[in-house]
Amino acid sequence: MNFKLNPWACGPIAALAVALTVVGCGGGGGSSGTVAPTSSVYSGPITGFGSVIVNGVRFDTVGANTVDDDGNPVRLDELRLGMMVTVGGDADDATSRGTATQLSLTHGTTGAITSIDTVAGTLVLLGQTVTTNASTIYEGVATFGDLIVGDPIEVYGVLQSDNTLLATLIEKKSALSGVRLVGYMSALDTITQTFVVGGLTVNYAAVSPAPSGLDNGKRVKIRATTGPDLVTGVLTAASVKVNEGAANGENVAANSYLKLKGIAETAPVNGLLKVSGTPVDVSAATFVGGSSITAGQVIKVKGIWDGSVLKATKVQVGADDNDRNELYGAVSSLTTVGSTTTVVVHDVTVDVSNAVFTHGSLGQLAVGSYVEIKGHVVDGVLIATKVELKTGHAAAGFTFEDFGVISDFTSASSFKVNGVAVDASAARFAHGTASDLADGAYVEIEGAQNDAGVFVATKVEFKAPPV
Repeated sequence: MNFKLNPWACGPIAALAVALTVVGCGGGGGSSGTVAPTSSVYSGPITGFGSVIVNGVRFDTVGANTVDDDGNPVRLDELRLGMMVTVGGDADDATSRGTATQLSLTHGTTGAITSIDTVAGTLVLLGQTVTTNASTIYEGVATFGDLIVGDPIEVYGVLQSDNTLLATLIEKKSALSGVRLVGYMSALDTITQTFVVGGLTVNYAAVSPAPSGLDNGKRVKIRATTGPDLVTGVLTAASVKVNEGAANGENVAANSYLKLKGIAETAPVNGLLKVSGTPVDVSAATFVGGSSITAGQVIKVKGIWDGSVLKATKVQVGADDNDRNELYGAVSSLTTVGSTTTVVVHDVTVDVSNAVFTHGSLGQLAVGSYVEIKGHVVDGVLIATKVELKTGHAAAGFTFEDFGVISDFTSASSFKVNGVAVDASAARFAHGTASDLADGAYVEIEGAQNDAGVFVATKVEFKAPPV
């Protein structure tokens, strides 16, 4: 497994090449340029940590160039389940493992809630209807029912052609520093310099330089410094970009292998349909899990992207094991109340009360234990179905990633991260050297915990500490 340090220029991934996995088109997007292709690129919501997991593939990210779609650096501790990311590097679907050279976070639609239907589980944000389901994850609130009109939120999810957004993550903010919106434009008026996205009128007269390529039906990414005018309801855009790439708005090189998970916008007509905005031809595909596709159905498709259409070779109808959530890492807290036991791993709270344990038991769980957890989000809560204790499995290749501020430093072979002893004496370093290890330094580490409870790091990357 090769270790590459920032092989691409800083900035969002703009051309998604040889292999790609997508879960629709969630609020945000990148530039329209082209970068050198990598062996695989996956795009979609994060489904696990301890490496970053996207559509069932576990990517080692320590040493990768991690940025957002504005090109700003991103730390692993800023990522959350359900956030939309694009990961470039090497991957193998057969083993579900990969090594990332680049990770780009695509920001969600951001604004204040203008209406909410707690019965239907829908809300309106910047004129866009947001729908939820049992798998939607919440940050800042426990459940959908805790949200109210006026709350500032950011929504990550799957954009559909009718401008509705199926949320994978709803994050309540303390305040808004600006608004973002992605959607399909209509009612373009080049005289008044306005267009409509969903139920929102956008004025782009103040955008400089003037946006190019605008046309009805195009998908656009809009940013503004403030919300819609309280009197006219019009949003004054500070930035408008056409965001029409085949994967989450990003460009995909022709003849690339493309693996897509998304929502069928219609049933196929002569074998053709769109899946979360991507044109797909399923006429020659093998179907698994079902023999037909209906509008609104979540499907997985893989094949060759020819530059304009995904020529599918296989279609998966319905869910499979890659839809589950997975966590690999150290238990940072453990709480038992009555018959309910919860643990926190990578800032994710997990109910392990009814999980099946292998290589250990519920009674052996403790703060600092390294674990593998698999489960599903149910009504905003991650319910574990399987827990495996991984301490002492370093020789078997069970590697994990962790991150945090160094404490109790005495040498490269003796310091702590999140209260866990770390030995980095034989590690490779990115953005620094062993001499930069010190109390207060923020690091992202990869390795495994040995029988003595020490995390033996093989990779260490220095990042700017949290503000």
